[in-house]
Amino acid sequence: MDDYIYYIDFNSIKLGDLANSLGDFKCAFNSYSKALDRLREYQGDRIHPIMMASNLVEKIDNLRSKIGEGNHILESESWELTKSSFVKGSQCLKYIYLDKHKKYEKPPLSEEKKALFERGHEFEETVRKKEFPDGINIKDTVGNFAYFNSYTKHLLYSQCPVIIYEATIIVNDVLVMCDILKQDEDGQIDIYEIKLNTELNEAILNDLSIQHYVCKKRFGGRLKTFNVILRSDEKGENWIIKNLKNDLENRQDETEKKIEIFKETIESHEPVMQMGEQCHNPYECEFVKYCKFKC
Repeated sequence: MDDYIYYIDFNSIKLGDLANSLGDFKCAFNSYSKALDRLREYQGDRIHPIMMASNLVEKIDNLRSKIGEGNHILESESWELTKSSFVKGSQCLKYIYLDKHKKYEKPPLSEEKKALFERGHEFEETVRKKEFPDGINIKDTVGNFAYFNSYTKHLLYSQCPVIIYEATIIVNDVLVMCDILKQDEDGQIDIYEIKLNTELNEAILNDLSIQHYVCKKRFGGRLKTFNVILRSDEKGENWIIKNLKNDLENRQDETEKKIEIFKETIESHEPVMQMGEQCHNPYECEFVKYCKFKC
């Protein structure tokens, strides 16, 4: 790989291009400036990074006079919990704490898990293309994770109807990314979460519960359905769609209590917990070796 690749901040350039196209000139200016600062750290003599830096300087100069008159659409936001951390906390309080503060203790992903994740992504893409084509992918379009929520908001306010992949929503410092969000002509919202599994389990229900909770808080009565899409054959060429909105409504209070407990946990000290069934159920915890060593 060329030695200059490390110095190219592709995400900031992508965010800058998006912001510029939306007329958010301040965000574009700041994003290009960040990318330029990184590129200037390169001390080599390759022509490509030199030309990229020159191009960024030109873009920044063109934006200087526009900053005050632009739109304010994209903004950086933070969060405390995610869907993933909620699922881990539901399995074990120590799991969520370690995942927040001691990620370096995780072992590398096994080839088996990598293959499983890849299969899941392939199934997700198949469902999107066949069932919900031509959606806007937040992750691919924005680049910088901290701006996903604001761009999702912009799409929902400016386009109706619209299909969004990886729709990102933050409510009460909890972030979720929905596989598919579909807004119809009347502004009603349907959510679809895609799972490679052929049937539901408690981990999936926890996953759906936190997403439903956040979406319900954001959209209220506009949330028409909340669906899970499950594989129905071995190859992943067919699937079933189940609307679980009513079932998930019944988990709202429990989910809200868990959120408060999990926030307190990650802000406190490492929990003291005995190893047990929760270490392997419903999934193998990534910190089993760490906990064995500590016991």
